[in-house]
Amino acid sequence: MKRYLIVFSIVMLFSMVAPLTIKAETSLSDIYISVTDAKSAIQDKDNKSFEKHLNHIKDNWKKVNKKDHKLVNKIDKDIKSVEQHQSSTAKTKSLNQLTTDLIAYEKVLNPVNKQEKRDKLQNQMSPLIKDITKAISSENFEKAREINNKLNATWTSNEKIVREEDIGRYGQIETALMFTRIELTKDKVDASSVQMQVNQLKSELDDYHAGKKSDAKTTSHDVSVLNEHLDRAINNIDNQELAEVKQELQQFIIAWPNVESDISTKNAQLYTKIEQKIPQYAGQLNDKNKNDIKSNLITINHEIKETTNKTSYTYWDAALILLREGVEALLIIMALITVTKKSSQKKATNWILAGSSFGIVLSITLAFVFKAIFENLGSTRELTEGIVGIASVMLMIIVGMWLHSKSSLQSWQKFINKNMEKAMSTGSIVTFGLVAFLSVFREGAETIIFYLGIVGKISTFSLILGIGIALAILIVIAAFFNQITKWIPINRLFLLMSILIFILAFKILGVSIHTLQILNVVPQHAINHLPFIDLIGFYPTYETFIPQMVLVLIVIVYYGVNKISKNK
Repeated sequence: MKRYLIVFSIVMLFSMVAPLTIKAETSLSDIYISVTDAKSAIQDKDNKSFEKHLNHIKDNWKKVNKKDHKLVNKIDKDIKSVEQHQSSTAKTKSLNQLTTDLIAYEKVLNPVNKQEKRDKLQNQMSPLIKDITKAISSENFEKAREINNKLNATWTSNEKIVREEDIGRYGQIETALMFTRIELTKDKVDASSVQMQVNQLKSELDDYHAGKKSDAKTTSHDVSVLNEHLDRAINNIDNQELAEVKQELQQFIIAWPNVESDISTKNAQLYTKIEQKIPQYAGQLNDKNKNDIKSNLITINHEIKETTNKTSYTYWDAALILLREGVEALLIIMALITVTKKSSQKKATNWILAGSSFGIVLSITLAFVFKAIFENLGSTRELTEGIVGIASVMLMIIVGMWLHSKSSLQSWQKFINKNMEKAMSTGSIVTFGLVAFLSVFREGAETIIFYLGIVGKISTFSLILGIGIALAILIVIAAFFNQITKWIPINRLFLLMSILIFILAFKILGVSIHTLQILNVVPQHAINHLPFIDLIGFYPTYETFIPQMVLVLIVIVYYGVNKISKNK
């Protein structure tokens, strides 16, 4: 019997892992995605995942309709270089070069008239710069602010081409625009200071139009540099050092062009807020409004952390899901086989094993179906993962309550007897197989739903490691069942599992709502004095905090009512 149970556990492993590692990509843009995924795999030290993404890069590159161009050979060499290098640093460097060459080749495939784009930007910005200069010289600062808004709107509609062509120049233009906004938002506007920033802006635009490359050194800042500047600005407000606050906000603005894409691609609303508000705060900060500005900076600081925070699940989260579902399925199958062996019904035992196997096969099929659906969701995948995560939490509450209801020995015995009665009441040994099938398939379906809720935010390495740990524990339970139940009675095992499943539900609920916040589906209002605890999925916003506290309340009330009813 132990041998069958071990085989059953191994098949359960493959039923969960196999569909989660299949992906089909077919376009040039998808090569970029595979390159990014390969870099992530290198960071996670996940060699198997890296090989998978590298194969996607090679396969998709073969499918590209290639022109006779030197970049084609260069990209071929880049891919071979990635494949041949042994060190993580060298692999990452080769992937970065591959990205650069792919972008260059894409421009060959879709040529852009650069001078035409430069002319367009210059023709749109120059008249506005003349108008704002005229308004400043006449000290009509209200008019200057209106023109400045038009300048920023015009720049926003044209900035992409500058960023792609010369990131250094892009950063200098962005900085000049923001500093102009700072000067114009001051309570007492200094005309010469504003004009100095406008002149700097004009100079940068003229150089770009002339095709001059910027000599500015671009720094590869991590987005956390924004949080560092805001943390220091907030502390300086507390220390009444307002000049230092303005200096930190100016440093924030200088660093902003180098990291803004980390915000703009994830939270467009926050990106706009930063572009508009940080220069305003730097220009308007004084003793009267410092507390209001401090509160707003704290909110922006929290929103940056929330947006750029890499929410993820650990291998223990993956292990807990399979362990919980696997324990229940194993216990039911073991109970059925024990009875049939005692009564020497070999055919009934075979039917139980056949029913279990069919349940596994159907679970695998269902997993592939759901995986295929998820792969074709495209840009809505994260949205769907967030929604499925919340749905899985609701299922976890039901499962947790079911587990707790079996945490008394009497309830567990009653549950097993009920399943045995189902199997034996018809007098047909086939019914044993049906009970086994339903038990396994139900657990398989629940497992798939739970994994779909977390699969987008866990590395392949962590997922496989977690399932491997769960599998090892299930094998131990199967092999030493009698000894383990002497140390930990079955009812206590169910009680422990119910507690763990509620803890996991707490994390999945927080991470899922947080995902929807990043997508701007759910608003986010920060609770400034609570910490981020990514390990348990706790993010300090009212939208995540309230549902999680409701979940905690439901669990407390349920356990309390259950305890009272037992005492009666």
